[in-house]
Amino acid sequence: MLANPVAFKIGSVAIYWYGIIITLAILAATAFAVLELKRRKQNMDDILTLFLWIVPFGIIFARIAYVLFHPSDFFPWDSWSAVWNTINLRDGGISILGAIPGGALGAFCCYRTSKSCRKTPIGDTLDVVASAVLLGQGLGRWGNYVNQELYGELITDPKQQWFPWAVQIDAEGGQWFQATFFYEMVLNLIGFAFMAVLVRKSKRRWLCVFCYIAWYTACRAVMESIRVDAVSVGSVKIGVLGCALASVVSAIVAFLIWRGFIPTGTPKYLSPDPIEPDDLPQEAH
Repeated sequence: MLANPVAFKIGSVAIYWYGIIITLAILAATAFAVLELKRRKQNMDDILTLFLWIVPFGIIFARIAYVLFHPSDFFPWDSWSAVWNTINLRDGGISILGAIPGGALGAFCCYRTSKSCRKTPIGDTLDVVASAVLLGQGLGRWGNYVNQELYGELITDPKQQWFPWAVQIDAEGGQWFQATFFYEMVLNLIGFAFMAVLVRKSKRRWLCVFCYIAWYTACRAVMESIRVDAVSVGSVKIGVLGCALASVVSAIVAFLIWRGFIPTGTPKYLSPDPIEPDDLPQEAH
């Protein structure tokens, strides 16, 4: 593990590796989405407007979800420092499970406020965004590596104490634990490779969105089952139950869309350009 989570300082302000990695992951996902949306001939201004909505909403909701799942770390608010600790992202603490609905809400708000964005159906855009998100999620897991978090069960067999199968955690006395953040990174990148092909081949609107939800929540259900810090109510791990249910439902919906039982339409860029009134032949006089 990195001995120092601080990459460098600007004056007295520390810049953490976690923040750098998450930022680079967001930029990589955004770059992929922009290139694909440009290939679909969407307006660049509309694309940038969309991401100016999606990224902040995703980050805010990711933090809200993390705080709600770890209330003992942030409440009660008995001082201003406690309040600041709740909104301070520099030390980590975001949940992708919150970022997904947050980003979707941001896209919805964008389409509600921008007439230009509404020229392209929101499903067309979200299919691309969903594919890009898996890339960002995969790369962003390295932020958990430098923060020494999201690890699994203790590994006592010396033969299994090697990275990336396992990882040493300083806070646990240098003991070795399952490197679940690495497992999830690999699964996310495998999913991204599949989605990068599907988003170009699919002729069904919304198919990529539900394939993304099905894949990611299935992977997350497995990871939550072996993480030591998974949120539980009694003996039930909430993440496992919720993600497994979401995965099954999304997989069924994706199958129904793929088979045409749920008609969602063809992406606009695959449809013939509509004839505008100015293109119609003028009546001879």
